[in-house]
Amino acid sequence: MSQIDDYTTTMKTERLNELAFSFKKTGALVLALELELFTLIDAGHSTSSDLATVLDLDTEMVERLVSICKAMDLVREVDGQLENFSDVSRYLVKNKPTYFGGYLIYQPNSEYDGFKNLAQHYVRQTGPAPKGNYLAMMEDADRARRFTEAGYNASLPLAHRLAKRFDFSRFTHWLDVAGGSGCYAIAACERNAELKVTILDFPNVTAVSRDFVAKHDLSDRIDTMNGNFFDVPFPEDCDLISFITPLQGYVPDQVIVALKKSYDALLPGGTCLVVDYMLNDDKNGPLDPAFLNLGGVRNGHYTGRVQSGSEFKAFFEEAGFVDTAAEWLMRHQLGFAYGMKAG
Repeated sequence: MSQIDDYTTTMKTERLNELAFSFKKTGALVLALELELFTLIDAGHSTSSDLATVLDLDTEMVERLVSICKAMDLVREVDGQLENFSDVSRYLVKNKPTYFGGYLIYQPNSEYDGFKNLAQHYVRQTGPAPKGNYLAMMEDADRARRFTEAGYNASLPLAHRLAKRFDFSRFTHWLDVAGGSGCYAIAACERNAELKVTILDFPNVTAVSRDFVAKHDLSDRIDTMNGNFFDVPFPEDCDLISFITPLQGYVPDQVIVALKKSYDALLPGGTCLVVDYMLNDDKNGPLDPAFLNLGGVRNGHYTGRVQSGSEFKAFFEEAGFVDTAAEWLMRHQLGFAYGMKAG
């Protein structure tokens, strides 16, 4: 790298400290969310002493938390009153339709231990491949519910974004593989009156997805089926089959198997859609997918892999699809790729 390209030339240690101690920001944010600090501020509890009374804590405890939230530009003080920054007010206040604080509590708590000592996993393969954490979680009804509810809170706005970007009006019966809470099916059905969807997922997940579907009055158009998508037969009357964020938990050979299974099940002229974490073609980011990819190694075994857009297209073509494409849905994180089964 030439000196002109290296923006760190004149820096000291601040950037490296920021990288090394980012976990402290995570801990403080999760604490504020668990105490519902931003929700209380939005409700008008706008001083540390008032917050302390509501939370039944010492005022100094709350002042310490408020101080770090100010330092992280989460809250600010205006004329002696605390107020949330705009994005905090929009996304981290409970009972607002765009709230996804539950996801930001759930994910750090579930992922933290896995990132504490990555070096223990970056070794030659030792012992049998570990059982996937996701599969173990789905066998526990309580954990599966918490995971699925967190996914709904985090993904419903994204589901509406996808429903605007991808033309669901062309399809009549969509199999949403590993469809989770059903938020993507819900968003698409709310915009496309003729669309019917079948959500395929584990029994402890579909029990939750049916609740969300009923909440949106869509039970007559969205149904569920249970099972592991590698094992159960796919319906043969679908013109759309999707995989929305499960495939990063598998290696390329497994991804191609899933795509080939979809190709065989689709009606002629049907489409297979993948929405997932996606890397740039030169693998230099974005950061979130790169973190996920880094964590997909356990005891020397690959427990998943994040693909680039060009890799997804190649996988589709190997499975037999034509007219393949890959685009960004969220440039810092998620892309979508698709291919068509010739008519």
